[in-house]
Amino acid sequence: MNSTIVSGLFSLLSPGGPRGRLTVLLFHKVPEVADPLAPTELCLDRFEHILEFIAATSNVLPLGEATDALARDSLPNRAVALTFDDGYAEWIETVGPALRKRNLPATFFVTTEQLSGPALWHERILAAVRALPDHGISLPYGFGSYGDLSAPQSRIRLVAELQERLKYAPLKERLTAIELLETQARTAIILPRPFDAASVRELHSQGFEVGAHTIRHPILNECTDEQAKAEIGGCKEELEAIIGDTVNLFAYPNGRPLKDYSAKHVGMVKSCGYKAAVATSGGTATSSSDIYQLARFSPWDINDTHIAYQLARNFFTREKHVPLIPAANGVDQGEVKCLLVASTFPPIHGGSAVVYENLCEKLPLESIRVLTAKRNYLNNQEIEGWQQHDSTAAFPVDRISLLRPLMAPPPANTLVSLYRLVFQDLPLYARMLMTAALLVYRHRINVVCIGELVTGSWLGIALKKIFGCKLVIYVHGEEITTATGGRLHGNKRRHYLAAADKVVAVSSFTCDALTQSMGLNPAAITLIQNGVDTDRFTPGIKDYGLLAKHQLYEKKIVLTVGRLVLRKGIDMAIKSMARVVTEMPHIHYLIVGDGECRSEFESLIYKEGLSDHVTLVGKVSDEELVQYFRTCDVFLMPNRTMPDGDTEGFGLVFREANACGKPVIGGRAGGAVEAVVDGKTGFLVDGTNPETIATTIIELLRTPQLAENMGRNGLQLALENNTKSVANLFLKTCERLLRENPNRLM
Repeated sequence: MNSTIVSGLFSLLSPGGPRGRLTVLLFHKVPEVADPLAPTELCLDRFEHILEFIAATSNVLPLGEATDALARDSLPNRAVALTFDDGYAEWIETVGPALRKRNLPATFFVTTEQLSGPALWHERILAAVRALPDHGISLPYGFGSYGDLSAPQSRIRLVAELQERLKYAPLKERLTAIELLETQARTAIILPRPFDAASVRELHSQGFEVGAHTIRHPILNECTDEQAKAEIGGCKEELEAIIGDTVNLFAYPNGRPLKDYSAKHVGMVKSCGYKAAVATSGGTATSSSDIYQLARFSPWDINDTHIAYQLARNFFTREKHVPLIPAANGVDQGEVKCLLVASTFPPIHGGSAVVYENLCEKLPLESIRVLTAKRNYLNNQEIEGWQQHDSTAAFPVDRISLLRPLMAPPPANTLVSLYRLVFQDLPLYARMLMTAALLVYRHRINVVCIGELVTGSWLGIALKKIFGCKLVIYVHGEEITTATGGRLHGNKRRHYLAAADKVVAVSSFTCDALTQSMGLNPAAITLIQNGVDTDRFTPGIKDYGLLAKHQLYEKKIVLTVGRLVLRKGIDMAIKSMARVVTEMPHIHYLIVGDGECRSEFESLIYKEGLSDHVTLVGKVSDEELVQYFRTCDVFLMPNRTMPDGDTEGFGLVFREANACGKPVIGGRAGGAVEAVVDGKTGFLVDGTNPETIATTIIELLRTPQLAENMGRNGLQLALENNTKSVANLFLKTCERLLRENPNRLM
């Protein structure tokens, strides 16, 4: 296309003076040849062609000069600024020479950690994946479907998906995942040539502008305020010390308004002394634009006609930015108003019930309310103590009789099935939908969290379609691994999961089950491991009342807490005691909890001759539960995976015991392998082997220093992963979802 024609067209679209419009172009790494694992990246020949086109058709200014001219209404026509993000050796070797050859100015936004530390995080992923073996790899959660990397295309897809998912992970989680990849390398990890402080000085000495791009390139919305301030201000200070000059320009990492940064981060940029900042929203800047949220976009073609079309289309792209004034309706777009829907909720006992209540208690006031049931779907009995529970809860709880059909035997025939559907299920679903819809409408709910995949997801999908709220489904594990039927929903799990805006999984095991068994995209999953209420579960002395009640003076105490079902491994634990007591007759095994296998366990205790050494305690109060944990010497739950796939999704009870300073023994199955750090906070054993269980119990009881060290390590782990941190992760997840549909962008 003739450059004179293009220049004339751009002059019409981008006049100078008061009506001036600034186009800011964004580039990253520009290698001479594209990396085989990143085949779409812009390489040198394509880049130089774009530069030739820009030089012939535009007036290219340094970004700082362009922003000053924009403020003075003195911008020339066809104004363009060139910017580069992150920091690469190619900037010195190829990009700089290509720009100087055409006498083009540019601004380079630098991520500073790499200058004297590890390489850029996304480059480390690329290098690590290249070095992984074809088979037998262990990948970060949710990537279990990548078992075979023998095909190059599999590695290309894995790199892209890892970079996208870890981009939004907390920095600690991102680093852990990268290190997991690097430790499995079977060939040398070849990282990019270093970009260091000397490189920054070289760019500055050549007359190019240097801008700041944070220290470690986190998504600012995923940081605490303290972290964000340190990243924004610290990067400026480090670069100014390197170049001996003022750094006035900032680029938001990833840079999408609301999704990646918010109004408070714009304020931080201003307070740190920057004069302007750039985002990645597309569009052009005018004199009315927010100078701290200038739009940028990346041209990607080398055909002159196509480049001209991309630039022209960008003039008609609406510039977006984070609004800096309160919403007219008084509710911030990112303010979470969540409705949690769950049948299993306190005062019902159970792992998921504990998780949900802890979540509600630690979230900010007015950010969550609960819809649950008055009656137990297992037996249609009223849930004992629900009125007292709800009256003292720190968050609002609404209840209807049932939130799922009553548990019933399989229908004898089609007529019975049809009768249940028409006269029981459908009226129940109608009441549920009406109640939930009124709550969403009255309380301006913008996130619905479903606590039961099979029986509750339909309701979340309906509310999403009616009100446009975001849908989160909380998954614990057994609902994925267990074959599930049902009168209406049992075979729709894939459909339900695919309809969710985000699926929260409580363990890496559950994440992999979601991707492998349900075909869910890893990007749709957020890992939020169950946390412990470390205000409630704390170390303490043995409770003498319990010692007296069970006649346990001078005895070593092994404890299990859980529902009396086979997957918990209590039967194997009882069998293991037959050997333990022959070597340690002063031991006693307490089993706290109730369930359908109680009579079976009673018979087993009698059969093994352990009536004097094993006690089925039954249910206990919340206060008593903590005392049982404090009174035991070792916590034991040798869980296993059942033939139908039923398994432990995480095993919060292990962390509760750790929070009380106790070493734990768990089964090497399901999510327990993440709840128990083998050899550090306790031991993992074969939950089907009573001999192995017995040997491990004896080792811990005969080695007090080992038990004490494991208890101490477990306490530290519990403190680092408490319910407050879990609630914060959940809140961040919901906020991110609300930002992904930014209908209030200006």
